[in-house]
Amino acid sequence: MSAPTSLPNSQLKANLLVASRFIFAAKKVRIINIITAISVLGVIIGTATIIIVLSVMNGFRDLAYNLFLAIDTEAKLIAAQGATIRISDSLLAELRSLDGVASARRFVEGKVLMITDKQSSIVILKGIEPEAYQDMANYLDEHRRPLEDDGLTIGFPLAYKFSATLNSEVRLLSAKHIDEGLAAIQNPLLRSSLDLPRLRVRNFFSAHRTYDEIYTIASLITAQKVFGYAPDVVTGIELRAKPGFSDEELKARLMQWLEKKGLSAQYSAESLSDKFRELFRVMKLEKWGSFIILLLIVIIAALSLIGSLTMTAIEKRRDIYFLYCIGLTPASLQRIFLFEGMLIGIIGVALGVALGFLVCFLQQQFGLVPLPYAESFIIRAYPVSMMGSDFLAVIVAALVLIFLASLYPARRAAYLALTSTERWRSQ
Repeated sequence: MSAPTSLPNSQLKANLLVASRFIFAAKKVRIINIITAISVLGVIIGTATIIIVLSVMNGFRDLAYNLFLAIDTEAKLIAAQGATIRISDSLLAELRSLDGVASARRFVEGKVLMITDKQSSIVILKGIEPEAYQDMANYLDEHRRPLEDDGLTIGFPLAYKFSATLNSEVRLLSAKHIDEGLAAIQNPLLRSSLDLPRLRVRNFFSAHRTYDEIYTIASLITAQKVFGYAPDVVTGIELRAKPGFSDEELKARLMQWLEKKGLSAQYSAESLSDKFRELFRVMKLEKWGSFIILLLIVIIAALSLIGSLTMTAIEKRRDIYFLYCIGLTPASLQRIFLFEGMLIGIIGVALGVALGFLVCFLQQQFGLVPLPYAESFIIRAYPVSMMGSDFLAVIVAALVLIFLASLYPARRAAYLALTSTERWRSQ
Protein backbone atom coordinates (compact mmCIF):
# COMPACT_ATOMS: atom_id res chain seq x y z
CA MET A 1 0.00 0.00 0.00
CA SER A 2 2.99 2.33 -0.24
CA ALA A 3 2.51 5.43 -2.34
CA PRO A 4 4.53 5.82 -5.51
CA THR A 5 7.48 8.16 -5.37
CA SER A 6 6.05 10.51 -8.02
CA LEU A 7 2.44 11.22 -8.89
CA PRO A 8 0.77 13.05 -11.77
CA ASN A 9 -0.52 16.51 -10.84
CA SER A 10 -4.04 15.50 -11.86
CA GLN A 11 -4.01 12.63 -9.37
CA LEU A 12 -2.75 14.85 -6.57
CA LYS A 13 -5.42 17.43 -7.37
CA ALA A 14 -8.07 14.72 -7.31
CA ASN A 15 -6.85 13.49 -3.92
CA LEU A 16 -6.89 17.04 -2.54
CA LEU A 17 -10.37 17.67 -3.95
CA VAL A 18 -11.80 14.55 -2.31
CA ALA A 19 -10.00 15.37 0.97
CA SER A 20 -11.46 18.90 0.98
CA ARG A 21 -14.93 17.51 0.23
CA PHE A 22 -14.64 15.17 3.21
CA ILE A 23 -13.79 18.17 5.42
CA PHE A 24 -16.25 20.79 4.21
CA ALA A 25 -19.18 18.75 2.86
CA ALA A 26 -22.20 18.34 5.13
CA LYS A 27 -21.95 15.31 7.40
CA LYS A 28 -24.77 13.20 8.69
CA VAL A 29 -23.09 12.49 11.98
CA ARG A 30 -22.75 15.77 13.84
CA ILE A 31 -20.30 14.41 16.43
CA ILE A 32 -17.61 14.27 13.73
CA ASN A 33 -18.06 18.00 13.06
CA ILE A 34 -17.69 18.71 16.77
CA ILE A 35 -14.55 16.56 17.15
CA THR A 36 -13.00 18.13 14.04
CA ALA A 37 -13.76 21.62 15.36
CA ILE A 38 -12.21 20.69 18.71
CA SER A 39 -9.11 19.43 16.90
CA VAL A 40 -8.74 22.64 14.90
CA LEU A 41 -9.38 24.77 18.01
CA GLY A 42 -6.77 22.77 19.94
CA VAL A 43 -4.18 23.31 17.22
CA ILE A 44 -5.00 27.05 17.11
CA ILE A 45 -4.74 27.46 20.89
CA GLY A 46 -1.64 25.27 21.10
CA THR A 47 0.37 27.02 18.39
CA ALA A 48 -0.72 30.50 19.51
CA THR A 49 0.14 29.76 23.15
CA ILE A 50 3.58 28.39 22.28
CA ILE A 51 4.41 31.39 20.09
CA ILE A 52 3.26 33.85 22.77
CA VAL A 53 5.17 32.13 25.58
CA LEU A 54 8.38 31.80 23.54
CA SER A 55 8.14 35.44 22.48
CA VAL A 56 7.68 36.59 26.08
CA MET A 57 10.69 34.52 27.18
CA ASN A 58 12.67 36.07 24.33
CA GLY A 59 11.55 39.45 25.63
CA PHE A 60 12.86 38.76 29.13
CA ARG A 61 16.12 37.46 27.66
CA ASP A 62 16.54 40.61 25.56
CA LEU A 63 15.65 42.76 28.57
CA ALA A 64 18.38 41.14 30.68
CA TYR A 65 20.82 41.40 27.76
CA ASN A 66 20.13 45.12 27.32
CA LEU A 67 20.45 45.75 31.05
CA PHE A 68 23.85 44.07 31.01
CA LEU A 69 24.84 46.52 28.26
CA ALA A 70 24.40 49.37 30.75
CA ILE A 71 27.77 48.43 32.29
CA ASP A 72 29.19 45.92 29.79
CA THR A 73 29.46 45.87 26.00
CA GLU A 74 28.78 43.26 23.32
CA ALA A 75 32.45 42.26 23.03
CA LYS A 76 35.80 42.87 24.73
CA LEU A 77 39.43 42.63 23.74
CA ILE A 78 41.33 41.25 26.73
CA ALA A 79 44.68 39.65 27.48
CA ALA A 80 45.18 36.06 26.32
CA GLN A 81 47.30 35.57 29.44
CA GLY A 82 47.46 37.76 32.50
CA ALA A 83 45.14 40.54 33.64
CA THR A 84 46.29 43.59 31.66
CA ILE A 85 47.22 44.69 28.16
CA ARG A 86 49.03 47.62 26.56
CA ILE A 87 47.16 49.26 23.71
CA SER A 88 48.64 51.84 21.37
CA ASP A 89 46.57 54.61 19.82
CA SER A 90 47.12 53.14 16.34
CA LEU A 91 45.80 49.74 17.41
CA LEU A 92 42.80 51.38 19.05
CA ALA A 93 42.10 53.30 15.83
CA GLU A 94 42.16 50.03 13.85
CA LEU A 95 39.67 48.46 16.24
CA ARG A 96 37.33 51.42 15.81
CA SER A 97 37.46 51.01 12.02
CA LEU A 98 36.39 47.34 12.07
CA ASP A 99 33.09 46.50 10.37
CA GLY A 100 30.31 46.24 12.96
CA VAL A 101 32.15 48.25 15.65
CA ALA A 102 30.31 51.37 16.82
CA SER A 103 32.87 52.32 19.47
CA ALA A 104 36.02 50.96 21.11
CA ARG A 105 36.99 52.28 24.55
CA ARG A 106 39.58 51.35 27.14
CA PHE A 107 38.58 50.14 30.58
CA VAL A 108 40.12 48.94 33.82
CA GLU A 109 38.34 46.44 36.06
CA GLY A 110 39.26 44.53 39.21
CA LYS A 111 38.40 43.77 42.81
CA VAL A 112 39.10 46.28 45.57
CA LEU A 113 38.35 46.63 49.27
CA MET A 114 35.88 49.47 49.70
CA ILE A 115 35.96 51.17 53.11
CA THR A 116 33.63 53.75 54.63
CA ASP A 117 33.14 54.89 58.22
CA LYS A 118 30.46 52.24 58.76
CA GLN A 119 31.28 49.30 56.49
CA SER A 120 33.95 47.58 54.44
CA SER A 121 33.58 44.92 51.75
CA ILE A 122 35.05 43.60 48.52
CA VAL A 123 33.58 45.28 45.42
CA ILE A 124 34.46 45.50 41.73
CA LEU A 125 35.92 48.79 40.58
CA LYS A 126 35.51 49.63 36.90
CA GLY A 127 37.26 52.58 35.34
CA ILE A 128 35.81 53.87 32.09
CA GLU A 129 36.20 56.76 29.67
CA PRO A 130 33.81 59.76 29.82
CA GLU A 131 32.01 58.70 26.61
CA ALA A 132 31.27 55.28 28.09
CA TYR A 133 29.89 56.99 31.19
CA GLN A 134 27.51 59.01 29.02
CA ASP A 135 26.21 55.73 27.55
CA MET A 136 25.02 54.91 31.09
CA ALA A 137 23.00 58.14 31.37
CA ASN A 138 19.59 56.41 31.38
CA TYR A 139 20.60 54.32 34.39
CA LEU A 140 22.14 57.15 36.45
CA ASP A 141 20.39 58.96 39.26
CA GLU A 142 21.68 62.31 37.97
CA HIS A 143 21.64 61.74 34.22
CA ARG A 144 23.71 64.73 33.11
CA ARG A 145 26.37 64.74 35.82
CA PRO A 146 29.84 64.18 34.28
CA LEU A 147 32.31 61.57 35.47
CA GLU A 148 34.73 63.25 37.91
CA ASP A 149 38.27 62.08 38.61
CA ASP A 150 37.75 62.12 42.37
CA GLY A 151 34.25 60.66 42.24
CA LEU A 152 32.58 57.25 42.38
CA THR A 153 29.25 56.10 40.97
CA ILE A 154 27.81 53.16 42.89
CA GLY A 155 24.68 51.03 42.69
CA PHE A 156 21.77 51.85 44.99
CA PRO A 157 21.93 48.47 46.83
CA LEU A 158 25.65 48.99 47.44
CA ALA A 159 24.97 52.51 48.70
CA TYR A 160 22.37 51.13 51.11
CA LYS A 161 24.80 48.45 52.30
CA PHE A 162 27.53 51.04 53.04
CA SER A 163 25.08 53.72 54.26
CA ALA A 164 26.67 55.92 51.62
CA THR A 165 25.04 59.17 50.55
CA LEU A 166 26.00 61.83 48.05
CA ASN A 167 29.55 63.12 48.78
CA SER A 168 30.26 60.33 51.29
CA GLU A 169 34.00 59.65 51.54
CA VAL A 170 35.19 56.25 50.37
CA ARG A 171 38.62 54.63 50.46
CA LEU A 172 39.60 51.93 47.99
CA LEU A 173 42.33 49.36 48.59
CA SER A 174 43.64 47.28 45.72
CA ALA A 175 45.92 44.27 46.04
CA LYS A 176 48.83 46.68 45.52
CA HIS A 177 47.82 48.76 48.55
CA ILE A 178 47.34 45.66 50.69
CA ASP A 179 50.85 44.47 49.78
CA GLU A 180 52.21 47.94 50.60
CA GLY A 181 50.33 47.90 53.91
CA LEU A 182 51.81 44.54 54.89
CA ALA A 183 55.25 45.81 53.94
CA ALA A 184 54.67 48.95 56.05
CA ILE A 185 53.82 46.80 59.08
CA GLN A 186 57.15 45.03 58.73
CA ASN A 187 59.08 48.25 57.98
CA PRO A 188 57.69 51.34 59.78
CA LEU A 189 59.77 53.61 57.54
CA LEU A 190 57.44 52.77 54.64
CA ARG A 191 54.27 53.99 56.41
CA SER A 192 54.76 57.55 55.28
CA SER A 193 54.72 56.48 51.62
CA LEU A 194 51.45 54.56 51.95
CA ASP A 195 48.80 56.67 50.23
CA LEU A 196 45.23 55.34 50.18
CA PRO A 197 42.98 56.83 47.47
CA ARG A 198 40.16 58.86 48.99
CA LEU A 199 37.16 59.35 46.74
CA ARG A 200 33.65 60.69 47.17
CA VAL A 201 30.32 59.27 46.01
CA ARG A 202 29.11 61.59 43.25
CA ASN A 203 26.30 59.59 41.63
CA PHE A 204 24.24 56.39 41.80
CA PHE A 205 23.04 53.93 39.19
CA SER A 206 20.42 51.22 38.87
CA ALA A 207 20.72 48.71 36.00
CA HIS A 208 20.73 45.04 36.98
CA ARG A 209 21.28 43.51 40.38
CA THR A 210 24.35 41.69 38.98
CA TYR A 211 26.01 45.12 38.82
CA ASP A 212 24.01 47.16 41.33
CA GLU A 213 25.10 45.06 44.29
CA ILE A 214 28.85 44.93 43.65
CA TYR A 215 30.05 47.41 40.99
CA THR A 216 31.52 50.88 41.50
CA ILE A 217 32.27 53.12 38.53
CA ALA A 218 35.16 55.57 38.36
CA SER A 219 37.10 57.39 35.67
CA LEU A 220 39.76 55.44 33.79
CA ILE A 221 42.55 57.57 35.27
CA THR A 222 41.27 57.06 38.83
CA ALA A 223 41.04 53.28 38.40
CA GLN A 224 44.56 53.16 36.96
CA LYS A 225 45.85 55.02 40.02
CA VAL A 226 43.99 52.68 42.39
CA PHE A 227 45.46 49.59 40.76
CA GLY A 228 48.87 51.19 40.21
CA TYR A 229 48.80 50.88 36.42
CA ALA A 230 50.76 52.99 33.97
CA PRO A 231 48.71 55.32 31.70
CA ASP A 232 48.91 52.91 28.76
CA VAL A 233 48.01 49.79 30.79
CA VAL A 234 44.34 48.71 30.85
CA THR A 235 42.29 45.59 31.49
CA GLY A 236 40.96 45.61 27.94
CA ILE A 237 39.00 47.34 25.21
CA GLU A 238 35.20 47.38 25.23
CA LEU A 239 33.57 47.26 21.81
CA ARG A 240 29.97 48.27 21.19
CA ALA A 241 28.24 46.78 18.18
CA LYS A 242 26.47 48.68 15.45
CA PRO A 243 22.72 48.00 15.04
CA GLY A 244 22.14 44.64 13.38
CA PHE A 245 25.28 42.99 14.79
CA SER A 246 25.03 40.48 17.65
CA ASP A 247 27.69 40.00 20.31
CA GLU A 248 28.76 36.66 18.81
CA GLU A 249 29.08 38.20 15.33
CA LEU A 250 31.22 41.01 16.73
CA LYS A 251 33.38 38.51 18.62
CA ALA A 252 33.87 36.45 15.46
CA ARG A 253 34.97 39.54 13.49
CA LEU A 254 37.34 40.49 16.30
CA MET A 255 38.87 37.00 16.33
CA GLN A 256 39.34 37.14 12.56
CA TRP A 257 41.07 40.50 12.91
CA LEU A 258 43.40 39.16 15.61
CA GLU A 259 44.37 36.18 13.46
CA LYS A 260 44.95 38.41 10.44
CA LYS A 261 47.20 40.74 12.49
CA GLY A 262 49.01 37.83 14.14
CA LEU A 263 47.92 38.97 17.62
CA SER A 264 46.03 35.85 18.74
CA ALA A 265 48.80 34.91 21.17
CA GLN A 266 48.65 38.31 22.91
CA TYR A 267 44.94 39.10 22.91
CA SER A 268 41.66 37.25 23.21
CA ALA A 269 38.03 38.17 22.54
CA GLU A 270 35.09 37.72 24.90
CA SER A 271 31.42 38.28 24.10
CA LEU A 272 28.67 39.23 26.52
CA SER A 273 27.18 35.77 26.02
CA ASP A 274 30.51 34.26 27.10
CA LYS A 275 30.54 36.28 30.32
CA PHE A 276 26.99 35.25 31.25
CA ARG A 277 27.04 31.85 29.56
CA GLU A 278 25.41 29.96 32.42
CA LEU A 279 22.58 32.47 32.81
CA PHE A 280 21.76 32.50 29.10
CA ARG A 281 22.04 28.70 28.96
CA VAL A 282 19.50 28.34 31.79
CA MET A 283 17.15 30.82 30.08
CA LYS A 284 17.46 28.84 26.84
CA LEU A 285 16.69 25.56 28.63
CA GLU A 286 13.64 27.15 30.27
CA LYS A 287 12.45 28.41 26.91
CA TRP A 288 12.65 25.07 25.11
CA GLY A 289 11.43 23.19 28.17
CA SER A 290 8.30 25.37 28.02
CA PHE A 291 8.07 24.65 24.30
CA ILE A 292 8.02 20.88 24.90
CA ILE A 293 5.49 21.13 27.73
CA LEU A 294 3.13 23.40 25.78
CA LEU A 295 3.43 21.11 22.78
CA LEU A 296 1.23 18.73 24.77
CA ILE A 297 -1.72 20.94 23.80
CA VAL A 298 -1.02 20.25 20.13
CA ILE A 299 -0.49 16.53 20.90
CA ILE A 300 -3.93 16.35 22.54
CA ALA A 301 -5.45 18.13 19.53
CA ALA A 302 -3.67 15.65 17.24
CA LEU A 303 -5.09 12.73 19.23
CA SER A 304 -8.61 14.10 18.85
CA LEU A 305 -7.88 14.45 15.13
CA ILE A 306 -7.18 10.71 15.02
CA GLY A 307 -10.68 10.08 16.33
CA SER A 308 -12.22 12.56 13.91
CA LEU A 309 -10.49 11.11 10.84
CA THR A 310 -11.17 7.53 11.90
CA MET A 311 -14.89 8.26 12.35
CA THR A 312 -14.87 10.01 8.96
CA ALA A 313 -13.32 6.90 7.39
CA ILE A 314 -15.99 4.70 8.97
CA GLU A 315 -18.81 7.07 7.95
CA LYS A 316 -17.49 7.35 4.41
CA ARG A 317 -16.80 3.65 3.92
CA ARG A 318 -19.40 3.48 1.10
CA ASP A 319 -17.80 6.47 -0.62
CA ILE A 320 -14.41 4.87 -0.09
CA TYR A 321 -15.69 1.67 -1.70
CA PHE A 322 -17.02 3.57 -4.74
CA LEU A 323 -13.72 5.44 -5.09
CA TYR A 324 -11.91 2.14 -4.95
CA CYS A 325 -14.25 0.69 -7.60
CA ILE A 326 -13.58 3.55 -10.05
CA GLY A 327 -9.85 2.93 -9.87
CA LEU A 328 -8.38 4.60 -6.79
CA THR A 329 -5.77 2.40 -5.20
CA PRO A 330 -5.45 1.88 -1.43
CA ALA A 331 -2.38 4.14 -1.61
CA SER A 332 -4.53 6.91 -3.13
CA LEU A 333 -7.11 6.46 -0.40
CA GLN A 334 -4.36 6.76 2.18
CA ARG A 335 -3.25 10.01 0.60
CA ILE A 336 -6.80 11.37 0.68
CA PHE A 337 -6.98 10.98 4.45
CA LEU A 338 -3.43 12.19 4.91
CA PHE A 339 -4.35 15.28 2.91
CA GLU A 340 -7.50 15.71 4.95
CA GLY A 341 -5.53 15.59 8.20
CA MET A 342 -2.87 17.94 6.86
CA LEU A 343 -5.49 20.39 5.54
CA ILE A 344 -7.10 20.50 8.98
CA GLY A 345 -3.64 20.92 10.52
CA ILE A 346 -2.56 23.65 8.12
CA ILE A 347 -5.78 25.60 8.77
CA GLY A 348 -5.31 25.27 12.54
CA VAL A 349 -1.59 26.10 12.46
CA ALA A 350 -2.10 29.09 10.13
CA LEU A 351 -4.84 30.54 12.34
CA GLY A 352 -2.81 29.82 15.49
CA VAL A 353 0.32 31.47 14.10
CA ALA A 354 -1.72 34.48 12.99
CA LEU A 355 -3.37 34.75 16.42
CA GLY A 356 -0.04 34.40 18.22
CA PHE A 357 1.56 37.05 16.01
CA LEU A 358 -1.39 39.42 16.53
CA VAL A 359 -1.29 39.07 20.33
CA CYS A 360 2.49 39.57 20.43
CA PHE A 361 2.29 42.57 18.11
CA LEU A 362 -0.42 44.24 20.22
CA GLN A 363 1.59 43.54 23.38
CA GLN A 364 4.68 45.10 21.82
CA GLN A 365 2.83 48.20 20.69
CA PHE A 366 0.39 48.80 23.54
CA GLY A 367 1.52 46.67 26.52
CA LEU A 368 -1.94 45.16 26.96
CA VAL A 369 -0.90 42.75 29.74
CA PRO A 370 0.90 44.60 32.56
CA LEU A 371 3.37 42.97 34.93
CA PRO A 372 2.11 42.27 38.46
CA TYR A 373 3.44 44.97 40.80
CA ALA A 374 4.73 46.84 37.75
CA GLU A 375 5.75 49.82 39.88
CA SER A 376 8.58 47.69 41.28
CA PHE A 377 10.06 46.95 37.84
CA ILE A 378 11.78 49.01 35.17
CA ILE A 379 9.11 47.96 32.66
CA ARG A 380 5.34 48.12 32.96
CA ALA A 381 4.20 45.26 30.72
CA TYR A 382 5.45 41.82 29.71
CA PRO A 383 8.26 42.24 27.18
CA VAL A 384 7.86 40.51 23.82
CA SER A 385 10.43 39.68 21.14
CA MET A 386 9.32 37.63 18.16
CA MET A 387 11.86 35.42 16.38
CA GLY A 388 11.36 33.79 12.99
CA SER A 389 13.14 30.64 14.15
CA ASP A 390 10.55 30.19 16.92
CA PHE A 391 7.67 30.51 14.45
CA LEU A 392 9.34 27.98 12.15
CA ALA A 393 9.95 25.52 15.02
CA VAL A 394 6.29 25.74 16.13
CA ILE A 395 4.96 25.31 12.58
CA VAL A 396 7.20 22.32 11.81
CA ALA A 397 6.54 20.59 15.16
CA ALA A 398 2.75 21.05 14.88
CA LEU A 399 2.58 19.81 11.28
CA VAL A 400 4.78 16.80 12.04
CA LEU A 401 2.51 15.82 14.93
CA ILE A 402 -0.58 16.22 12.76
CA PHE A 403 0.99 14.19 9.96
CA LEU A 404 1.78 11.36 12.40
CA ALA A 405 -1.77 11.56 13.77
CA SER A 406 -3.17 11.22 10.24
CA LEU A 407 -1.28 8.01 9.46
CA TYR A 408 -3.54 5.63 11.39
CA PRO A 409 -6.86 6.93 9.92
CA ALA A 410 -5.29 6.86 6.44
CA ARG A 411 -4.31 3.22 6.80
CA ARG A 412 -7.72 2.51 8.28
CA ALA A 413 -9.37 3.99 5.18
CA ALA A 414 -7.31 1.75 2.89
CA TYR A 415 -8.19 -1.27 5.02
CA LEU A 416 -11.91 -0.40 4.87
CA ALA A 417 -11.72 -0.20 1.07
CA LEU A 418 -10.35 -3.73 0.86
CA THR A 419 -12.71 -5.23 3.43
CA SER A 420 -15.75 -3.47 1.91
CA THR A 421 -14.83 -4.85 -1.51
CA GLU A 422 -14.60 -8.37 -0.20
CA ARG A 423 -17.91 -8.02 1.68
CA TRP A 424 -19.85 -6.63 -1.26
CA ARG A 425 -18.38 -9.22 -3.59
CA SER A 426 -19.50 -12.00 -1.27
CA GLN A 427 -22.99 -10.57 -1.34
